[in-house]
Amino acid sequence: MHEFSTAVGVVDTVTDVAKKHHAIKINKIELVVGEFTMLNAEQLIFAFEIASEGTLAHGAEVVISEQKGQIECQECKYSGDIEKQSKDVDHFVVDMTNIFECPKCHSSKTKISGGRDIYINNIQVELPDEK
Repeated sequence: MHEFSTAVGVVDTVTDVAKKHHAIKINKIELVVGEFTMLNAEQLIFAFEIASEGTLAHGAEVVISEQKGQIECQECKYSGDIEKQSKDVDHFVVDMTNIFECPKCHSSKTKISGGRDIYINNIQVELPDEK
């Protein structure tokens, strides 16, 4: 379950940023999660709830957007989104090449070029009242 270690990393990062800006609470976190990270959004949110207990991020809304997987074809030089696979892709296989068919020339000589990332796109924080 790599969702928990990912959630801990997110909590650590947003908490550090919030503290640097003297925030008193983190209200919302927007994440972008690549299709090939093999992270389950529901499990990631559940893990975040546990990992954020006792931190500025506790109770924050977590919004997850999916980044589509991208491939490059070594035959026709297509670069772009993958087509929907007819079978499920095991997360152990995602690091291999030649597992996706090019939607343009149908070659299997492809490599993954995008969709493996996870990043924090935005955080919304509450600042102390300035008087």
